[in-house]
Amino acid sequence: MGDAARRYQEDVHTPTEVANPEAYPPRVVKSYPDAPRHPLPWPPEKSGHRLGRLLADLGGITRSQWLTPLDMLPFTDSFEAIPDDDPLQWLVTRRPTPSGGARYSAEWYVIAGPDSEVPTGVHYYDPARHDLVRLRSGDYRSWVASRPAATVLVQTSVFWRLAAKYGEMYYRLACLEAGIQVAQALAVAGDDNASARLCFPDADVTELLGLDPREEGVHAVVELVPPVPSAFGGPSLAAFPRAFSAHAAVLAESRPGPEPLPAAPAGEGKRISLPLAEPDLPAGTRTRHAAMRGFSGEVMSIDALATILTAYGQQARWDLPANLVEFYCVIADVAGVPSGAYRYLPDEHQLELVSEGDPRQRLRDAALAALTQQGARTANVWLLPVGDADAAEERFGARWYRVQQAAAGAALHRACLAAASIDVASRIQNDVLTHLLDSWFGLEGRKRTLLMAHFGTEHPAGLRPEFRLTW
Repeated sequence: MGDAARRYQEDVHTPTEVANPEAYPPRVVKSYPDAPRHPLPWPPEKSGHRLGRLLADLGGITRSQWLTPLDMLPFTDSFEAIPDDDPLQWLVTRRPTPSGGARYSAEWYVIAGPDSEVPTGVHYYDPARHDLVRLRSGDYRSWVASRPAATVLVQTSVFWRLAAKYGEMYYRLACLEAGIQVAQALAVAGDDNASARLCFPDADVTELLGLDPREEGVHAVVELVPPVPSAFGGPSLAAFPRAFSAHAAVLAESRPGPEPLPAAPAGEGKRISLPLAEPDLPAGTRTRHAAMRGFSGEVMSIDALATILTAYGQQARWDLPANLVEFYCVIADVAGVPSGAYRYLPDEHQLELVSEGDPRQRLRDAALAALTQQGARTANVWLLPVGDADAAEERFGARWYRVQQAAAGAALHRACLAAASIDVASRIQNDVLTHLLDSWFGLEGRKRTLLMAHFGTEHPAGLRPEFRLTW
């Protein structure tokens, strides 16, 4: 199984041909026509229903956009390739998180206990109707929960939605989007003390949800522990630090965090310290969108860069090590930072120079589509998480590819949310031959760049007319 993942990583860099796309069902929401439903309050943000709002912020149909042929041109490279069934414009629906080709393969299921806000049982979240479809009655949390959670969310991917467009590349995109979905869940869960797991008994959970594992894969579990009423607080124990440390050591052993992978050696490149920043990821969830026309090329401030990188390297509340990916980036036209390739060191909040010089031609050579090439010319920051396949495979076995891709997707989504909170535009790109940049970064062995995201000032023609459906 490990050999299969190795071959997949080495061989699949771009979409492969799909012999008969029409053989796949249209991109529709799932339907369970005979199952009972539990409606969730609408609009979710005004109801006080925490779970309903969380589900809407994860997978709900929350906005619609008008697109014109000019909006479609960067994705097709010619007007002749644009569908002409409606030559003027299209009204498209969007969800809160990005998805390859807007295929929205991610689904969410709810496993609710007696203390949840919804009836006890196993439910499917229907984003088209914003309600829950009950699949099983009874409390099944013990099948999936690792702690006393009131509600457990399960994220899956419907493979054929991506496969119909991207062929063999669908699995890579499904794994990346799992990380994006988890990052979104941890950002919007609020007071529900959310934590995520990407290592769990997949076969058991797949069976519980009644899924065909050949068509839909279970990728992540998010456990929610809602707050209890606060009690009267006693006096401070800060005067007794040794006693507190002894107790804290026991707590740390009772629920240990994931062990880091072997640390990458420190480089010898010049280092640049960055200003402190506190990204507001929940705020970014309200305005994050993909830059439709690229960027304008304006100079970025070092404070904006620091905000983006802080979120990029932030440790998530999950069962994966913080250094499962390394946080590489490419920079141009950022005030106070020379152009070049860097490695971001989260613990030191510093940039370590890897390769100096204007990166734009290298980025253009790696870009496949016109929009990506435009971003190579006019963006300011390109983030490229790097994964060491040998270290990941030794720790996670056959699961290494999946969790490494998820970690990369989560890192980029956090950065996109932080950018949106300070009015910096972004776009995650899959149509990039990132392996062409590996030698420039000095990567050896089975270290690989995994994905790319662009950041900069949005092109003035980029914002599309948009209608918010929830607020």
